[in-house]
Amino acid sequence: MKWRNRSLRRRLVISLLIPLLVVSSLMLLEVRSNAVNSTNQAFDRALLSSALAIADRVVLIGGKIEVDVPYVALEMLTSAAEDRVFYQVSTAQGEFITGYEDLPPVPEKFLPLREEPVFYDAVYNGETVRIGALSRYVASVRKATRFHVLVAETMGTRTRLSEDILASAAARQILLIVIAAMIVWFGIGQGLKPLARLEEALNRRSPSDLRPILHDVPIEVRHLVGAINQLFGRLENSLKTMQRFTADAAHQLRTPLAALRTQAELGQREKDPEKIHQIMDTIAASTRQTSHLANQLLASARAAPEGLAGRPFDKIDLCEITRAVTGSKVPVAIERGIDLGYEGITDPAWIMGDATLIEELLKNLVHNALTYCPSGSAVTVRLEQNTSKNKVILTVEDNGPGIPVEHRKDVFKRFYRINDAGYDEGCGLGLSIVKEIAARHETKVKLTQPKEHSGCIFSISFDMAPLDERKEN
Repeated sequence: MKWRNRSLRRRLVISLLIPLLVVSSLMLLEVRSNAVNSTNQAFDRALLSSALAIADRVVLIGGKIEVDVPYVALEMLTSAAEDRVFYQVSTAQGEFITGYEDLPPVPEKFLPLREEPVFYDAVYNGETVRIGALSRYVASVRKATRFHVLVAETMGTRTRLSEDILASAAARQILLIVIAAMIVWFGIGQGLKPLARLEEALNRRSPSDLRPILHDVPIEVRHLVGAINQLFGRLENSLKTMQRFTADAAHQLRTPLAALRTQAELGQREKDPEKIHQIMDTIAASTRQTSHLANQLLASARAAPEGLAGRPFDKIDLCEITRAVTGSKVPVAIERGIDLGYEGITDPAWIMGDATLIEELLKNLVHNALTYCPSGSAVTVRLEQNTSKNKVILTVEDNGPGIPVEHRKDVFKRFYRINDAGYDEGCGLGLSIVKEIAARHETKVKLTQPKEHSGCIFSISFDMAPLDERKEN
């Protein structure tokens, strides 16, 4: 099962249990080491007492070492019914005197033996034994010499005692882990209750209710709720754009579609070929107008600020876009007898924006100029850089009839048309689209009239992309 399909509570509990198990294992290793050391210290004292009791009974008679092992020492050595004990007495030179001759010798690292006793583990007759060794002097009138006493004990009792200590510690650790897991399990359940209430509140909402979530939620999920609120905002803007487009389309397309239907019905009843041809011309013109209107409505929906909220900008070359759009309109200009040209910079002019919208903006400005300028006019698309202000200025200038002063404040409104313009191709959306796209790029469209002739100058000033952004390109 993938982690995405697991519950958050289970994941948190597992995330807690794994470190706890690792830490507990390390602690149990330390407990085991301490238990073995503590057990050895306690039992080593008994070994030392036995070795001292034997050493006290070592005497030197006639230059020969003799040992009279006391009954008390033997009783001490045999008191542990579960373990077996062994002893050995030898000279400092390794000559065996009494006891068990094959006891494991003292390791090299402890030699030579001094007054302080030493303890070490060894294997004797296939069993692990603990051996305590000490060295003492024995003297007579004629001679003094050193001897060694070794006392060994099997480790059954020691091992069981250290295992009992370890088992007791492990039981406490397991109990602690279980209690911690239960506390976390139920604690997380309590902590997630605000999310459960949030879920219930969202389930009660209608599909059209896109208000921001204002519920009190834990700090850890506030960013998530904020992201959901932003998504709600984008969805609401998209719905508004769709509703506006639907309303505009229903309002604006009703009349031309009715006219097309009427013309088609007239053509069906008409018998005169010349009149049929006229009707077909009218239908073709109406079709072009309706198609243009539909395209403008779609462009207006794309350019609407609420339809683009949150859409990121890219680094785009305004010079490349401007020259490409101008070149694409040259055939239309030639057909209408208008001189269309480009002036200005030829180097890249980087700005942060939406390439599709910038193209739509420029196409509308050039289309308007080509539509409303008579044959023989000139339309100039110009791109200039103002490095001191870090700006790029896009200008579309024509020497056509211009726009009367009293209409200039209204031409950027949606569906606004000058009644006496004398052209049927427009639908009153082009300049409103230009205005909305400019607003999306945090700038404005400026409309002026040339001083030396009539006509219009539409200019838009864009901020240049930051220097580091331009260097990347």
